[in-house]
Amino acid sequence: MIEIEQAREVVLDSVVKIESEIVDITSSLNRILACDIYSDIDLPTFNNSAMDGYAVISSEIKEASCDQPIRLEVIGEIPAGYTYSGKLMNGKALKIMTGAPIPEGADTIVPIEYTKEEGALVKVFRGVKEKENIRQKGEDVARGELVITKGKKLSPVDIGMLAALNLRNVSVAKLPNVSILSTGDEVVDIGEELSSGKIRDINSYSLYANVIKYGGMPKSLGIAKDNKDALFKSIEKGLNSDMLLISGGVSVGDYDFVKELLIEKGVSIKFWKVAIKPGKPVLFGVKGNTLVFGLPGNPISTLVTFREFVLPAMCKMQGRLGKPITEQYAVLERDISISPGRRHYIMGRICYRGGRYFTKPVGIQSSGALNSMLQSNCLIIVPEDTPRIISGEKVLVQLLDE
Repeated sequence: MIEIEQAREVVLDSVVKIESEIVDITSSLNRILACDIYSDIDLPTFNNSAMDGYAVISSEIKEASCDQPIRLEVIGEIPAGYTYSGKLMNGKALKIMTGAPIPEGADTIVPIEYTKEEGALVKVFRGVKEKENIRQKGEDVARGELVITKGKKLSPVDIGMLAALNLRNVSVAKLPNVSILSTGDEVVDIGEELSSGKIRDINSYSLYANVIKYGGMPKSLGIAKDNKDALFKSIEKGLNSDMLLISGGVSVGDYDFVKELLIEKGVSIKFWKVAIKPGKPVLFGVKGNTLVFGLPGNPISTLVTFREFVLPAMCKMQGRLGKPITEQYAVLERDISISPGRRHYIMGRICYRGGRYFTKPVGIQSSGALNSMLQSNCLIIVPEDTPRIISGEKVLVQLLDE
């Protein structure tokens, strides 16, 4: 049995980065950027008005007030998308709309709310400093600037920036192909009769959803019964993927054949059993570039070991920067006692009040208690060497949503 950090390091050392592909930016949301994006233009591309108002010469209105407004002749109007060909002279003003180019000679914009039209004149009731209310060329992004870093998970804002840079297509990491296999005579699929002694296949569906959530292409291999021929054929199919996730059959029971069959198929087993609860019998192996995870059969064990070992591998495979799991310290509101020797992941809820985070365990702490996980929004982490944490102490928690 090895420690969690050692097991995760073994997994990450086995990852081979997958190739990239070109996609339309409308299909790039949540994809991992495969190259640095530099700007070949200034943004804005020209000096423009930050609001509706009047383009003026600032020195002429510095003494303007409500009691003594400055009167200027309005010589034209500049809508957004149009330019003014002349030069603004003393005593003149140009009405201007948000986003319109700043005319030659003007050095500031008076907001419309500080003015009042009076025939061909405009009265200005407040002085405005030079360059005020003007978006300067290149102030947001300068030509040649690194704008989005390789490895970033693309957000809607990133996609907006790609559009601003006139990029229709972008290079992103390919989505890893992840095969998912459930095992066990006792496991039945949705729609099948749940007779005595049988359990519903939960793990295939939760793993399928997790793979999609974190940027993979899942493929269900169905349920393999507890016989070597059925398992062998399913494993053979799964080894054609970037990852193979096998749920169940990795413990020490008489019908737990997965480890044996993986070895027969040429999978090099890197570890089996990790100091984690839930999820101790997790297995990891490699064949070629395919990563093979034997995950425990209990639903919570499957979800926890996916987060701790499969997810980091998916991220590294795509070159993703940063951690997909957010951790946060919180004040414990209920005592927790564990048997030392393994790191425990306790299903819990975290909330924020009075300027601090608080957390407490939720429901039954069983590796099969799916409803407890449903009610949770975090996992409370209890270190291997800490048999007891008292209410009021700080604990590290993992948030369950990215």
